[in-house]
Amino acid sequence: MKVAICGAGDMGGVHFDAFSKLRGVSVVGICDPDSSAAGRFAGRGARLFAKSEDMIDAGLADVISIAAPTQVHTPLAIRALAKGLHVFCEKPMARTVADGEAMVKAAARAKRTLAIGYVLRFDDAYRLARDYVRGGQLGAIGTVRTSRCGRSETAWLRDVEANGGAVFELLTHDLDWLQWSLGPAKRVFARGLAKGKKTVERDYCLAVLRFGDGTVAHLEGSLAEAGDFYAAYEIAGSDGLLSYDTRKSAVLEARLIAPGGLRTVCESPQNESPFARQVRAFVEAVWSGKEYEVCAEAAMPALRLASAVCESIESGGPVDL
Repeated sequence: MKVAICGAGDMGGVHFDAFSKLRGVSVVGICDPDSSAAGRFAGRGARLFAKSEDMIDAGLADVISIAAPTQVHTPLAIRALAKGLHVFCEKPMARTVADGEAMVKAAARAKRTLAIGYVLRFDDAYRLARDYVRGGQLGAIGTVRTSRCGRSETAWLRDVEANGGAVFELLTHDLDWLQWSLGPAKRVFARGLAKGKKTVERDYCLAVLRFGDGTVAHLEGSLAEAGDFYAAYEIAGSDGLLSYDTRKSAVLEARLIAPGGLRTVCESPQNESPFARQVRAFVEAVWSGKEYEVCAEAAMPALRLASAVCESIESGGPVDL
């Protein structure tokens, strides 16, 4: 399998490493408007391109991996699919619901895999939590709290109009994970610093979701942190409280408080990074012809919910789903 990557920033590097480490896979092309960013991969066998469109049209790849800003996801994915290529696209899927629906239709027409990079579905800490929720170990779930916080270090992240700000860059991970774990959300109410703005230096948002069974989730997303990135969750049920925080442990450690006391339910390094696991699953799906777990259609609920969060921020009121 030959892969070409759109984007040579931090995530482009992650994509490059993950694909190139798989047996039978080689990265043959990479594109970025910043030639110096793309140039660091020149010695690793990748042909450099100035434009992603030219790389897609060159016919050198079987797969296009999109690690570029959100605003270009839709046109690049649709172009690649029309050329008969499979596509691995970073989250969020698109900037608008209409764009996401266009991508779903393009994948169906092309009969090719369009995968969306919701990596929490491949992260042991979040898979564990979902298993506990759906397996009933926590009893009836009452509330969930999530945090996903980092810094706004690149100009495109500050362009809220084009790329969605903290809601689309960060909160979308937890929106996908929560609906995957709890089912569809029914109502959202949100506040955010980007209200009424096209660009922001720092963005922050809070969203409250209500699910069909009455569970309430409180989500925090920040691109205004002074320190390092961190993520956390806390799930409170009638039979226990499960929590996880990347700031508190160097290993995967989830803590369960239940009637029997406090205990660590998982304390070990992940034997494979979530992103590497995600890419391997995508490659295996392409080779086998089976549907990828987070195909474009499966990613649409998170896109619709992210759009509803932004709608609530702008209107100041709740949005029913």
